[in-house]
Amino acid sequence: MRRAGTCPAVEPIPEVRGQLDRLSALLGEGTDVRAYLHSVAQVAQALVPSCVGVSITIMVDKDPYTVTATTPATAELDAVQNVDGGPCLDALDRGREISVPDLLDEQRWQLFGQAAAARGVRATLSFPIRDIDDVVAGGVNMYASDPNAFAGNLRLIEVGLAADLSEVVTNADLSFLTRDDARQLPQRLDAKEKIDTAVGMLMELRGWSADAARTRLTKAAQLADVPKDKVADVLAALTPEIPPA
Repeated sequence: MRRAGTCPAVEPIPEVRGQLDRLSALLGEGTDVRAYLHSVAQVAQALVPSCVGVSITIMVDKDPYTVTATTPATAELDAVQNVDGGPCLDALDRGREISVPDLLDEQRWQLFGQAAAARGVRATLSFPIRDIDDVVAGGVNMYASDPNAFAGNLRLIEVGLAADLSEVVTNADLSFLTRDDARQLPQRLDAKEKIDTAVGMLMELRGWSADAARTRLTKAAQLADVPKDKVADVLAALTPEIPPA
């Protein structure tokens, strides 16, 4: 179900179109929505040889929940974005694609840039998913190990995936899925010592109160569906290199 006139006049290559058509057919046969989205993320990762991770987020009550990621490190990078900003959040806020050809030249999102570089990520591509009313309903975030990895493929990737994902988020009730996940997360979050260290680091770097830093870290982990101690590990490794705000 697509709105007339909203899709750009660009079509994906036949091989990609065929994979997405098969995935759409599986969805019609009752395939789990999360499994479907994960399959789409895997297709997206295969489009670019140096792509090392893809995540898909869905907006619930104005918060971007990571509902699937092709690797744990990808979800962790989403979590770092939720702490202090990043390209996927900008793409959701602005309602347009955000391409970062080389993170080493990027001056925004310092925490995210350091975390991505530490994991061998040099380029990112993020773009929104819109529902049938043309409202931003989620987003796709792609990470690559080579600079300029998405050059020349930008429109192909976005058009080839966004239209199919638009149909999914329009026709599937994902809100209960993500809210249930969020309610289960507190029982899975532990490692108090690591979390306290990360809270202290955020207080020093950003001038936040302890409550504000802890709330920011907790929400970041919830949005990306990763344990708080994993986010704390990422941030702790970056403290010597991140200048204060």
